[in-house]
Amino acid sequence: MSRQYSALVSPTIGSIDKGVFLKRFHSPTFPAQRRGSFIGPAMTIALVAAYPAHAAEAEADTSEAADITEITVTARYRTETAQEVPIAISSISSRQLEAQGATSLKQIVQQLPSLNIQGFSGRNQTITIRGIGTNAGGTNDGLEQGVGLYVDGVYRPRTGSVITDLIDIESIQVLRGPQGTLFGKNTVAGAIDIKTREPEFDTLARAELSYGNYNQLRGYFSYNGVVGDDIAFRLSYLRTQRDGLIYNTTQHKDWDNLDNHAARFDLLYKPTDAFKVRLIADYSIQKGDVGFTSVAGVLPTVRANGSEVRGFYRRAADVGYVPGTVNAFDRKTDIDSSQYDEMPSWGLQARADWDVGPVNLTSITAYRNWKWVPNYDGDQFGANIITNSVVATKQQQFSQELRAASKGGQTIDYTAGLYFFWQEADDDTINLYGRDATAWLTTANTPTAAVSTLPASVFNGLVSYARVVPATYSYAAYGQATWNISPSLRVTGGLRYTYEHKTGIYDAYATGDYAPLSSFAPAIQAQVAALRAAYAPAGSYTASKNTNNLSGTAIAAYDLSDDVHTYASYSRGYKSPGINLVRQSLGVDIFVKPEKVDNYEIGIKTRLLGGKAEFNLALFWADVSNYQANFVNYAVTPAVGYISNVGKVRSRGVEVDARAQPLAGLTLGVAGTYNDAEYVSYKNAPSQYLYSYLPSQDLSGQRASGASKYAATGNFEYTLGLGTVDAYVGGDLSYRSGFYAAVNLDPFSYVRGYTLVGLHGGVRAPDDRWEASLWVRNLFNKDYFNTLSVSAANGIVQGAVGEPRMYGLTLKGRL
Repeated sequence: MSRQYSALVSPTIGSIDKGVFLKRFHSPTFPAQRRGSFIGPAMTIALVAAYPAHAAEAEADTSEAADITEITVTARYRTETAQEVPIAISSISSRQLEAQGATSLKQIVQQLPSLNIQGFSGRNQTITIRGIGTNAGGTNDGLEQGVGLYVDGVYRPRTGSVITDLIDIESIQVLRGPQGTLFGKNTVAGAIDIKTREPEFDTLARAELSYGNYNQLRGYFSYNGVVGDDIAFRLSYLRTQRDGLIYNTTQHKDWDNLDNHAARFDLLYKPTDAFKVRLIADYSIQKGDVGFTSVAGVLPTVRANGSEVRGFYRRAADVGYVPGTVNAFDRKTDIDSSQYDEMPSWGLQARADWDVGPVNLTSITAYRNWKWVPNYDGDQFGANIITNSVVATKQQQFSQELRAASKGGQTIDYTAGLYFFWQEADDDTINLYGRDATAWLTTANTPTAAVSTLPASVFNGLVSYARVVPATYSYAAYGQATWNISPSLRVTGGLRYTYEHKTGIYDAYATGDYAPLSSFAPAIQAQVAALRAAYAPAGSYTASKNTNNLSGTAIAAYDLSDDVHTYASYSRGYKSPGINLVRQSLGVDIFVKPEKVDNYEIGIKTRLLGGKAEFNLALFWADVSNYQANFVNYAVTPAVGYISNVGKVRSRGVEVDARAQPLAGLTLGVAGTYNDAEYVSYKNAPSQYLYSYLPSQDLSGQRASGASKYAATGNFEYTLGLGTVDAYVGGDLSYRSGFYAAVNLDPFSYVRGYTLVGLHGGVRAPDDRWEASLWVRNLFNKDYFNTLSVSAANGIVQGAVGEPRMYGLTLKGRL
């Protein structure tokens, strides 16, 4: 006998046991007797059933291939088979993450073709789904995320609070397309819903130890205890460390290292089957010489019109700097300043669920605190130009959600809720100029220009400081209902009303240990004052704005047969106005218009070969108006980054996936996405480097940034019973075509396509008491970039390189 394959049995509001669920599942009032199941209508991942789950509930006869196991999800706050949910949804179980040695959200991108995460530090991460989200490899605290991040139902507005090590994960569900009539916060591109393991009423201890190359060590321990008949708790601790992946030739140290800690205390009070309260306290901190880019190339000195500029090597010679490697895949850097960063995060939340008969009531209350404490070399190479350039962030938030959800299987199924969210980010923006800044920044940008005649003391020690405080107060009411017209036909409608109050504080001035103006010759004092005012501007203001919005969705689902299910949907998404907390003297509009998305989708889900195979197909089309993006304005000196409405974007394409279990113990999965994302209208885009003599460029009709046209994944796993143990071996492959990382589609920001391969294998006890496994990611040590950016001021391309080959051994035990 071998363990039956399963992907996910998610915890749900008002949990129901298997017998009750099956009774409802086959009751006459249920819309259809769905004997088969299928991954959600547009899931771009077929991995969900590719690996045996820890919580497999049944034993299967290995003499013949079993049907593909049913997948359940809780996207609509009740346990449903994924086949019944007429929205694009993917689900990844903890078993899948563990099998591949994946420990962070960024590492699951390879399993989800429609998802992309760009960035190089804990703060600077942007997430897109189907090419829509927050652009373009950078972060601005005045801009909402296009993809919502949730952990146990609590919205996380800062990606840094989720991008680190995952602990006690039960499942990760990815919903594609606008969300808002189901989730607390409105999002235009989709949502990533992370669920953690709930405490059990059983004394249980788990331990895990992994060791791999680069001295990577990951230790995890959790203890599940019981206090009486109605209180259970889990205490967990995770420790991760790893030597650096990139060598600093100036400081003679390995950088890009890890030194992470995470702890959770999870208390469950369940006096009856109808009522429970869950209290969670968590803390994590990421530390290390991390969050930097590498020099990935040198820009040409001749622009498209034949004009020449003072390039990187000329500037370096002028200040006496000898550049190091300009090949990022040498995995070396010569950064001369500190890069030690810390990112602590903690939170408290309380969730109460009450089964009152036909409906489940839920309250989720949460407070979170996140900090980004960086030391960031502003030029990111060995010259002493900007020795410290940071946005040190102290972010806090509070949210309250009240929700009512029917249990499903009735003529009318519904979800309705009220939501309040507050967040404030207190940012200290600092630029500290070094001894090379004057010569590097003030010499004319021509190939024949002599070194600046101004003394180094013009900028040396000068600090440009700004305190920036954006805040949001968001109030919303939402609801969604499904009318089960017949056993085959269902119609769903949803609405959301959102009212938001945004405020901002900006206070900037020059400070630091720099030479007084009186120390310069009278003839240049006016020039020095003007330069300092440009590079360390002063100003102060406050701003506020109120907005309201109505968004919604409409879905029709029809079952052609028990094994063929179709749906068509329309949804309107809304992203809050952005706020530009930069110098008003630039003429930049403080507030950016709201972004709106009209998303259309049709899908078909089929179960084939008597339940041994499944195939999904979905078509999507999204029109985005007033598209918000971060970009840099090079028309002013010094260049400044802010938010703008860049025009209209369209994302349209096809998502397919298939999975099969052709032989006993063997599971296969493939998935792919074709995404034709383009700027429909983008007439005033920031100029690309080769056209930097122009104030702007028209990019209308060109491919949108951050979106690969093609992406695909494949996986397999084979399990065989060998006496008293189960042995297994598996592999995965992912491909992502090239994309432009910069919002202005600069050719030097083009990230080439790449293919990654992983393998894993091991042995475990049939009852999951212990397991030993080997795993490898990026088997062929493929060189690839996560993101690229163009530094026109320095004449270089900067990139964040992907992980090299990583491999290790994992031992797990349970008592």
